[in-house]
This record gives sequence, structure tokens and C-alpha cells, in this order.
Amino acid sequence: MTTKAPRQPGTIFSLLFALAATAILLAGEPSQPPPSAKPQAAKANPQAATPAKPQAAKAKPKAKPPAAKPGSEKAKVKQKKKITDEPEDQFPSPVISYVFPAGAQRGRSIEATANGTHLAGASGVRVTGGGVTARVVEATEDLVRISVAVAPDAELGERDLRLIAPGGVSNRYRFFVGQLPEVNEVEPNSDPEHAQRLASLPVVLNGQILEGDQDVFRFTAKAGETLVCDLAGRRILPYIADAVPAWLQGSLTLYGADGRRLAYAADFRFRPDPLLVFPVAKDGEYLLEVKDALFRGRGDFVYRLTIGQTPYLTHIFPLGGRRGETTHVELHGFNLPADSLELNVPADSFYRRDVSISRGGLESNSLPFAVGDLAEVREAEPNNTPAQAQKISVPCVVNGRIDKPGDVDCFAFHAAAGQQLVMEVFARRLESPLDSVLTLQDARGQELAENDDTVDPELPLLLHHADSRLQYTFATAGDYVLRIRDAQGKGGEEYAYRLVVAPPQPDFTVRVTPDNVRLGPGETAMITVNALRRDAMREPISIALKDLPPGFTASEGVIPSGQDQVVLTVTAPPGATLGVFAPTILATADMGTHIAVRKAEAAESVMQAFSWTHIVPTREYSLAVVKAPPVPLRLALDLPPGKVLELPQGAEVPLKLKVIRDEGAKGGVVLVAAGLPQGLTARAPFVAAEQSEATITLVAAPRLPVGTRQNLVIRGTLRSGKTSATRVLPAIPVQVVAAKPQA
Repeated sequence: MTTKAPRQPGTIFSLLFALAATAILLAGEPSQPPPSAKPQAAKANPQAATPAKPQAAKAKPKAKPPAAKPGSEKAKVKQKKKITDEPEDQFPSPVISYVFPAGAQRGRSIEATANGTHLAGASGVRVTGGGVTARVVEATEDLVRISVAVAPDAELGERDLRLIAPGGVSNRYRFFVGQLPEVNEVEPNSDPEHAQRLASLPVVLNGQILEGDQDVFRFTAKAGETLVCDLAGRRILPYIADAVPAWLQGSLTLYGADGRRLAYAADFRFRPDPLLVFPVAKDGEYLLEVKDALFRGRGDFVYRLTIGQTPYLTHIFPLGGRRGETTHVELHGFNLPADSLELNVPADSFYRRDVSISRGGLESNSLPFAVGDLAEVREAEPNNTPAQAQKISVPCVVNGRIDKPGDVDCFAFHAAAGQQLVMEVFARRLESPLDSVLTLQDARGQELAENDDTVDPELPLLLHHADSRLQYTFATAGDYVLRIRDAQGKGGEEYAYRLVVAPPQPDFTVRVTPDNVRLGPGETAMITVNALRRDAMREPISIALKDLPPGFTASEGVIPSGQDQVVLTVTAPPGATLGVFAPTILATADMGTHIAVRKAEAAESVMQAFSWTHIVPTREYSLAVVKAPPVPLRLALDLPPGKVLELPQGAEVPLKLKVIRDEGAKGGVVLVAAGLPQGLTARAPFVAAEQSEATITLVAAPRLPVGTRQNLVIRGTLRSGKTSATRVLPAIPVQVVAAKPQA
């Protein structure tokens, strides 16, 4: 049998964009190949032209960040709608569209501007991780000025920044702690004549690409230096709801003082953010131009650009190691102090860690390093054919490379009759450019299974899920061969992989949306819990909320076997104290040999390019009790709280609901039944203004398995003119029972 996994939606957009960008770039911006670890990859381009000056009509406002303030025609941004599990018509939730600048140097204090909607009255700032504090300086409906202080010993890297406003806690925006001096771009700087001069390198530039914009910077470099220009755009805002492609597709062009183009980059390998590396041949001045490769511009096209002779890792080998052992790791890149290091992996290490190296007090970027418990094997050539296949004993992890174009690696192993094995490649998920194809053959050379791409739902930011995975049960005992190659026939020292061959290890992760639940005193809010099951994990998963404030109640929930989601509710008491709380959500499953308990990961639901929604992990889960306007609507069920509602297979069960409006509240009520799995449906009627009762009909499919259990959440929205009010009932447990025998 042959299995082919479909490419995720992001891949389709990447391909469409690549075609469009290629046409544009061939017409006016000839691209050089992405830099490798060899400095000569960024040779001068003698045919390069002088950068064209933009027309005056496309110039940006002179000041920033005020130029990016919503309301300015130039910088106006279509505000990204916050995608949550909340009804649209509740009291407004604060939404951050972008923050400028999106980071700060350790040991420094800065002022930043957050742009968005429903920000009036913002009173606080939350930043994850230690060493970073922030406060609100001024707040309006669509703009908040904040003061941020970063401690000298604050950990480098990405944080989640949120605002606290009357409507609750905002969505997160990524904020970065850096180690280099930082400079904000100053307009006008859109052409060589007005290029912004940089006093010294290395430096981090904070900028924005607005409508009709490019930014040009002038600096001095010395012969013998290797300049690393690393632009972070998509890393700041990975998905934008109303843009195609759904991120800043930055490009970098380096010019000499005479206007000749020397180097160009619009990406790096499979990543949209460009990396330009240039070996400086002579002392002098240079110009670096930043723009969107498709000539777009908007306020949320925020970037951070690192320029200088800084250490940079392009790839490592191997891509992982075993717990409790020391691994010799090759280092490849630019401006590195060494070409390898000895990495000690403690016995209690997490399944993934970062590898970086320091030079002259500057830390390089980091690359992921996988950690496991299986025996580690190094690939050994020649192994290009089944006859030359390298013998391995399973279970194990093979660390290998497709080290030249057209290379194929083959591995032979023995499997027992009835044995089930998972054969999985980890490459793209570990920053390798390999697009693997994995093929399983028997001893006679007959193909048994093949896989190109398998989507890993735990990594929603990965645009092309290029790693292969096979799960196969061997009918007969014997010798078998696994063959791995690159789907496009490419190869090189950077095309590394980890091939795991082992029995299935069923496990799971759970993610919770929204990550910023909000409700008023006496209100009920919905919480969606998604299970990410691995290796055919089928056991039911129990979900429970812990550490709730006094007086709060929460529904219990079970994600049944064969399902991946459950909807819970949390209810605040009428006199609940206003504030922000941090409850814990635990997931528990009986795995047969042990009880697995997992802490749920906070996540946000974000939209990509108008169509696709991704559940993206965040660093913090919060529950905010806010001062909500009175809701002139109540819903009441003729059902005791906590009672399990039984649904016979193939039957219809009526659920009577009372709709109670406050005096003076007129209008129809829209009812929605949420949370039901496939096979369970609900017919929820519209309740006219003159009606005060309704019947929701639940229907169970005839073949729905007995014991299927899920929560039903009923939501009612009263609409009257331009105003609306919503009530959510606490979750109702629903369970499928055997069909009643016919009389």
C-alpha cells in the first residue's frame, strides 16, 4: 500500500507565492541563491543596478511610531479579527494588532506603541518570563504607549506581551529580548539619498514596511569581515488574517557605495525570513535596503533586522542525542569560534533543547536538538542501494545525511511477524532543509509502503510539513529495507535527518483555546480543549480545571476514544472579584501501564490569509473577571445541574428551554448548540420576540457507538436593533446509550 499525506494549506500558499514572487523577482530583482555556510556564496553581482528612488507620492510620514497609528491613511491597517471561541457580540475584548518596536536590549528601558482595537482604559501590561517589566503610559481606543524595562540578566529570546484593559486580557504579541544595541528606523529613509546612517555595528534595527515603502540604511564595513544580515518578520507575526501570503515577505538588498548591487536575499532555505551573508572585500560604505518582496506595506509589517559580524548557526549535525550521554556536535555557519562542541545531555532533559555558541560575548542564534532514550546510530556510506543497506537493530535512531544531490540511504532490519513499528523522519522539524521520502521494502525489493509528507499538528507554524512517517504491521517475519531520499533530489551537508524506528509510543498533548478567557460576575464562558494524539493513542482523556478562584464552578469533560475535542464551561459567582487569574487545566488518561497526566498548553486560534485557522501555542493561560454590562437575558433548562442526558442511538430527544428577558428587553433570540461530536446533531430554533420557550432537538446517529460522551453547550443571543446580549449555559453532559427495542 502507498500512503500520501496532503500538504497543509500553508504549503499551497507558499507555492502560489513562490510562483508570483519568482515572476516579479525575475522581472526586476534577480535573486541570488540563499547563502550556505560557505562565504563565497554571496559573491558580488557586477550587473547589479542602482536602487530606484520611489516616487514622492509613496513616501512615508516623517515620524514613527505615530506614522503607524491607525487612522493615518498611510499606515492604516485592516485590524485582524480576534478569532476565539467567544460570541462576537460580548463586551469588547482588547486586541493587539502590532507593537513597535517589537523588542529591546537587555539592561535597557524603551517606550513602545501597541496598536489595535478596544484598548481604551488599558491599565496594565503582562510579559511572560522573568526580567521584563512594563507599564501603561497612555491609552486610547486604538493605541497604547507602554514603557518597558529589561533587566541586564533577562533571558534572551521571545516573550508574550499582552495588555490588560476593561474588556479583559488581550491576545499575545511576540516581544523579543536581545543582546545588541537597538535603533529604531527614522523617516525619511526610503532611498539612498536619505538613507539612515548607522553609527556602528553590530546593531538591531526596528522598523516597519508601510504602504509604498522601503527602508535604506548606510553603514561602514571593513575588509575581511563577514556581515550577517538577519531579518525577523514572520518570526514576529507568523500569520496575518487578511494578507496573502500571511506575513511580511521581507527582502534584503546590499549595495556598494557606488550603487552596484552586491547581494540579495528574500528567504533562507525553507523560511520566509531572509538571511543575507556577505564577505566584505574592501573597506567602505555600504547600503542595505529592506522591503516586502511583493511591494506590499501595512502597519503590522514590523521587523527586527540584525546587522553585523555576529555568530550565526546555519545547521548542526547530528540533529539530536541520547539522554545521559555526551554528543559530539558539528557546528556550521558564520563567525563561529569553533566548528564543534561536546554537548552533555542530562538524564532528565526535555525532549528538545537548543544549541547555540558564544563568540566575544555575543550569543549566536539557536537551533533545535532532539533528545531521546533510544540507541543512537550514525549512518555509514556506502548504503545507496538495498544490496548495500546498512544493518540496524530496532529500536534505534539513525542520524544521517543526504549529503549530495541524488543520494539515497538504505537501512536493513529484522521484524517479527505481527510486529508494529513506527518509522519516522525528523528533519524539517529540526531546521533541516530535507524534504524526505520514506519507502519500506521487503527482502525481494517489493514496495510495501511509502510516505512523502506527514502533518505534525504540534507545529502549526511550520509552513511545509516535509517529514515522512510510516506506521506498519509486519505480516511475516523477515528482513526489510527502509530507503530515505530527498523528494526533489537535493542534498548537501545541511540535509541532515533523524530516522526513528521503534514500536509505537502512544501519547498525547492537549491545547486550550481561548488562552484569555473573560467573563463577568455571574457569567459562564466556554473553553475548548483539543487533544493531539500520537501513535494511535485512543484512550479517553479526562479534563479538569484546577486552582479556580473561590466560588467558581467548572464543568467536567472527557475527550472520548476516537475524538479530539471537548467543550467545557466555567462559571463565576455573582459577586466574583474583578481581576486576572491563572487556573490550571489538567488532562488525565489511563494508558494501561500507567496513568498519564498532562498540563494543558495555552493556545490561540489565529487565521491565515482569510481562510485557514491554526491553533498556535502561547506561554500563558488567563481567566479575567471583568465589569460586564448587565445581560437582559436568562436561559433555564428543565434539567438538574450535572445530570447526564442520555441519547438512544437513532433517537430524537427534546430539550425544553425557557427564555427569560428582562422588562423592556425586546427582540428575538438566536440559539446555538456547541460541542457535539460528529454523529450527534442539534436542531436549535430561533426564538421570536413574543416567545418565551423553545425546544432544542438532539439527534443521535443510529450507528454512533454506545458510550460516546460529550458536553453540550447552549448559547443564546438576544438581538435588538444594533445591540445584542449573550448568555451561555453551563455544559450539559450527553451520553449515547443503546437504541430502545422496538415494541
